[in-house]
Amino acid sequence: MIIHVLLLSGFLLASIAVVQAVSLRFALSESVLLAAWGFALGGIYLVSGEAWPQLAASVFTPALAPRLPPEAYLWIFLPLLLFQAALSVNVREMLGDAAPILLLAVVAVFVATAMVGGAIRLTGLGPLTDGLLLGAMIATTDPSAVLAVFRQVGAPERLVRLVEGESLLNDAAAIAIATVLIAAITGERAAATGTAALHTLAIELLGGLAVGALAGRAFAYLLPALGGEGKAEISLSFALPYPLYLFADQTLHVSGVVSVVAAGLVISGLGRTRLSPVNWQHLQLIWEQVAAMAGAAIFLLAAMQIPATLRDAHWIDLAALAVVVVTALVARLVVTFGMLPLLSRLKLTEPVSAAYKLVIAWGGLRGAVTLVLALGLAHNEALPDTTRRFVAILATGFVLVSLIVNGSSLKLLIKRLKVDLLSPQEEALQQQAVLLSSLGVSEQVHAAARTFRIPESIADEACSTFRRSIDLSATAFDIEAALSERERLAIGLVTLATKERDLIPQYGSGIITIRNLDAMMRNTDAMIEAARESGRIGYQRAAAKILADTPGLRVARFVARWLHIHQPYADALADQFELLMCRRVVLHQLLEFADASLTPLLGERLAKLLGTILRLRIEKAERGLDNVRRCFGGNGADALERRMMLLYALREGRTRVMAMYEDRSISKEIYDSIRRELDTAWKRAVPRAHPDVLLAGGAHAQAALAPEVRDATGTTESAGTTESADATESAGTTESTANDTNGARRGEAP
Repeated sequence: MIIHVLLLSGFLLASIAVVQAVSLRFALSESVLLAAWGFALGGIYLVSGEAWPQLAASVFTPALAPRLPPEAYLWIFLPLLLFQAALSVNVREMLGDAAPILLLAVVAVFVATAMVGGAIRLTGLGPLTDGLLLGAMIATTDPSAVLAVFRQVGAPERLVRLVEGESLLNDAAAIAIATVLIAAITGERAAATGTAALHTLAIELLGGLAVGALAGRAFAYLLPALGGEGKAEISLSFALPYPLYLFADQTLHVSGVVSVVAAGLVISGLGRTRLSPVNWQHLQLIWEQVAAMAGAAIFLLAAMQIPATLRDAHWIDLAALAVVVVTALVARLVVTFGMLPLLSRLKLTEPVSAAYKLVIAWGGLRGAVTLVLALGLAHNEALPDTTRRFVAILATGFVLVSLIVNGSSLKLLIKRLKVDLLSPQEEALQQQAVLLSSLGVSEQVHAAARTFRIPESIADEACSTFRRSIDLSATAFDIEAALSERERLAIGLVTLATKERDLIPQYGSGIITIRNLDAMMRNTDAMIEAARESGRIGYQRAAAKILADTPGLRVARFVARWLHIHQPYADALADQFELLMCRRVVLHQLLEFADASLTPLLGERLAKLLGTILRLRIEKAERGLDNVRRCFGGNGADALERRMMLLYALREGRTRVMAMYEDRSISKEIYDSIRRELDTAWKRAVPRAHPDVLLAGGAHAQAALAPEVRDATGTTESAGTTESADATESAGTTESTANDTNGARRGEAP
């Protein structure tokens, strides 16, 4: 048995590698190729069992007649697939579209289940319970095929976000519904009534959500304790999905699928500030590769069973399949065109265009999860034979129709609806970016020509060919004429906030506390949304919020003043000091970024305005730091600054020594010796100075507690006054931009 499993594993991995290579070479859908190859293998097995019985028994039989319980397919493949999908999602970016994503992922599953079940019952093709079970199984969407098409045609990021969010969450809802329906069909009285089924479903979903959120929080809490060792972090991440799934499903009797998804989402939101940027990218890459292999393997395994499943099909099943396909499409149209507009009318989300709705409805391709469910159900002997046959045949046929019809025509639909076209603002930025890249390429090509002693005429010809290859217009282009000042400013502010979010994690690993990193990451997300909604004023208001007193600081100040317990206040002030120090250095990095990257892209005038906005934020951070210094007595602030600089020096030293080792300038023995010394020094430097040192010099400490000092950030004026002052100060620079209070929601940062 073990030999057969090993042979099967090798064969599957080799097949996946060939299919992926062919998919990349000929720009074909990987899901369609896997389905076709699996279908062909299953057909070969059926017709060649007698000719090569030994080969069939050793290679195909373990896949087509496995000795596994039906739920084993879910246990083996789903935790990996769902955890990686949740881990790769940027939760903060998805929050802005939470309402439509939940509608598509949860409500749409119930609508599809009810409509398919009703259609099967009304047409007399089967009992209601079988139709409902089939509807739940085909309600799950597979993002891999549709997102591959989106990447090929350059679909808008919001459309990608909606489809990705739907496919991540609707698996959990569909599997929970299918579990309840299977319990009802097999005769469990507790799930036999509609009320009991809804109650069970609510417990499974909410319980799974709570268990997964707690597990994700616990995982995120443990990450910093691993010492920044990438191998340990990856090992711990692989230790989570399977035990969590089984514990939630088998012990707590809540949805294991929901638990795994919830844990992955929590880790996705918190992991970026608890791991170094390099380790976080490495973790994502490893999980992406593992999930890709697992998804392709289950797709291939399930596709190999299609010929055997469809062998028992009749003409009446073809009619039932047509009814199911039409009903499922109508259900998606009902949700996208009937329910999504209600969310925008209720101000719960930005409107979704009709073209987006049609692409979402048509692009709901089914794939691996539906096949996994059908595979498990086909081997579930607790279900009646008629139910197993009916649901397995129609679910399998539905996946094939979805991949062949919807998958092959989705790209044409996107182009026909012109969803892939850039907005006028994006086209202007694209042309400017092409122009700048052309200038840079020309300089580098001519420099290389001089190095290789190649004639300048050949370099000119190469540059001319490059410009033609990217369709660079020969006419002069003026970014300031193509985009209004308000549009360029909104784009610049979103770009700055996005860049700031990318810079913050580099100050982790103990230099800045995790709670400060989380606070700054949340603040950058708020700045991005505010800049899109309200332009400059919204950006500044969101940026100023992080300078306000936190509840913890207020409580600590009260305790220090009235109870003379200074340690909580010292810790809160130290946190505030670290946050402002990190904010200041990030803002200086943003100034360099704006000068180097945004000046040529958006124009000198807008770049100067962006620089002015950043300098105003730096001034506020400086005032906040001065106020915190006054709250400390003696050398408290100096001690914090020395600690931060020492940690920064140790980290830079570690980075440079690693670079020397990678360049083979030093041996591994020398590298390991230096690294051990640096690690020891790091552990000694991480703890802060004792609070008594920070609050020494009693006169200063008592002054810090005086009523006239309102907080440790220097924000004594109201937010509205501060914003008005900022707007007035820059009014002379650009009047139209200063009055920008209703900037339309723009595209993503370039």
